[in-house]
Amino acid sequence: MNLIDVTQQFKSDDDCLAYLESMRWPDGIRCPVCGNDKVGKVTRSNVIQRGPEKGQASKNKRTRIYQCNEPTCRQQFSATAGTIFNDSHLPLTKWFMALALIVDAKKSISARQLKVHLGIRSDGTAWYMAHRIRKAMVDEGSADLTGIVEMDETYLGGRAKGIGSGWRK
Repeated sequence: MNLIDVTQQFKSDDDCLAYLESMRWPDGIRCPVCGNDKVGKVTRSNVIQRGPEKGQASKNKRTRIYQCNEPTCRQQFSATAGTIFNDSHLPLTKWFMALALIVDAKKSISARQLKVHLGIRSDGTAWYMAHRIRKAMVDEGSADLTGIVEMDETYLGGRAKGIGSGWRK
């Protein structure tokens, strides 16, 4: 999926969350802590209820928060819990675009390029995002390649003595 497809399919964080939920829980939402399927949706008010800002719009825009209804658990969670998107303040739309850029790049992409392309303010945030994505792409249980292995656009070995250098025996 290229960047154009990502921007068309995932226009909002809600679209991204819906996709993550369908991929993570194809048979229905389950608590990531205890595995219980008895889960309720947490609703939040968009207006601050107390304090000096009472009546103003809340900054907390998180949607699709769930709570386990198991009496011994009662854990609140979302589809991002336990994923590379967990504890990130960046919008999921930027994460999905970063995934498309990194996966589609032929020779990788630097954190600085991610920062510029996605409009991220901090070098550290862009580096952390790229680091999380690359770490998630590692298949830790994979075996080494065996048998005949074909690669495109690869040159193995160094320059042979006397070939192409003008030096002769």
